[in-house]
Amino acid sequence: MAESMAILQIGQSDLTKKMGDASGITFSYCKTIDLPVFLAGQKNPNDLSADYVLLTDEGLDSALLARQIREWPAYSVLYTGAFGSFSPAIQAALTDRGAFHLPEKEAKEVAALIATDFYRGQVGFATRFSEEQFEPEDNYAWRWQRAGRFQTTVSGDFGDTYQQIGTLKTFPGDFQSGQENLLYLDYEASENVDVALSFVFFQNGGLQSLKLFENPDATNLPTVRAPKRYQDYQIIVLAKGAGELTLKNLHQRKSRHGYGYFLPGGERLLTMAGEELHAYFNPGQKKGPLVVCFAGTRLHVEGFEMMGPLNESGLPYLLFTDTRAQGGAFMVGQADFENLVMARIREAQTVLGLSENQVIFTGYSMGSYPAVYYGAQMQAEHFVLAKPIVHLGQFTANGTFAHQGKNRDWPLDVRMVLTGRLDQADTPLLDKKLWQVTDQADWQNVFVDLFSMRRDDYDPTASADLTDYLKRHGAQVRSQEEDGFHEEKIDQMVAFLTKAINRQAKEQGGFY
Repeated sequence: MAESMAILQIGQSDLTKKMGDASGITFSYCKTIDLPVFLAGQKNPNDLSADYVLLTDEGLDSALLARQIREWPAYSVLYTGAFGSFSPAIQAALTDRGAFHLPEKEAKEVAALIATDFYRGQVGFATRFSEEQFEPEDNYAWRWQRAGRFQTTVSGDFGDTYQQIGTLKTFPGDFQSGQENLLYLDYEASENVDVALSFVFFQNGGLQSLKLFENPDATNLPTVRAPKRYQDYQIIVLAKGAGELTLKNLHQRKSRHGYGYFLPGGERLLTMAGEELHAYFNPGQKKGPLVVCFAGTRLHVEGFEMMGPLNESGLPYLLFTDTRAQGGAFMVGQADFENLVMARIREAQTVLGLSENQVIFTGYSMGSYPAVYYGAQMQAEHFVLAKPIVHLGQFTANGTFAHQGKNRDWPLDVRMVLTGRLDQADTPLLDKKLWQVTDQADWQNVFVDLFSMRRDDYDPTASADLTDYLKRHGAQVRSQEEDGFHEEKIDQMVAFLTKAINRQAKEQGGFY
């Protein structure tokens, strides 16, 4: 269930009474002319007690409001008036802070749109083509093959019309009533093979609705809407033609209808090869430095991490999350994927007017690897790392790996993403990948804060090996070690990351 939201409406007319019973939203009102008094009455005039500010006037022309928009958190301002009717100062402030235009004119419609598309939190998950989640049809004419536990390949002649080749396991909780989910099917098909997904919803034991998606587009993602009431649903996978079809993941994300992926303002980028990259840039409320943060392992839900602590810091930040494999794939891969990551970082630097040494690269667990990997290539001087994983080959070669006490084979899934096969011969090359990059960097005058676990069971020697490497190459390392295994001491780790980021920004960044 979505978290409750607070909306502050600012306008000549109070529309809050006309907003209706918008589920989970609390409205308050400030008359436009009373804004100076309203701000003066706050303990800190720049604080925003609401989740969003809703501007409902046309022709906004207020130097005070323009300044205030810049003080409020990014992506927190919504407006209904025509952008061209605003003063240049208002237009610039709205643009710089990522404000969103709401085209609806009626108050109830505005409230409904806010509830639907600006909900708090993130909703995204993937259904894997595994033996647990995918049940293939038994047909002697088709040949089935699994690679790892998550990638399924079928080849044969599927006929001239769509034939059911399998069924994906689903849960009623995947959809709230009336919810719309974006669909991204990660698959590969030979030229003469077409694939389709059929979403079938049931109520009272009977068919309620059916929606078919043929060759779902990876760029313009199709949307499936749940009925207002349903008991359960199925996803039937179909194919036609003759050839080979490789099925990887079916991603579903609650749609924000163009206002962002996972979060309002969240970005979805695609490489030329069709791999997706998710990023979220927040310009913050301070000049700098920029914090670049990579998400750790996310086995069950997709989305970004560390927004709360970074919002509290006020620093500008850029988040990345990896959805290519269950849990992620260390945010590395082919050259076009890695170049896209670095291009997005440089774009954020340019927007903020910051240089290479005005960036802090951070990440924990799986996210520690890309933090070091990209930071080294981009001549970064500031790193904040926790529970590092650096031996990529050894880690992804462990077929008996247990996460949270259960073996899910997801490191093998990572190996498939990175190499396209499961071969022990790739282990030495993957282990060298990080060090080949770090050997090209100058670690003199580099500051690293490192949090580690004494009995880390993911990559047991990573912390010691990384610390030794950094010190031998002239980096200054401050470290904190806690007793326990990799999955323990989460609160202490987040507190360490938060404190170290703020300390590096203040003591060594010198930007504000």
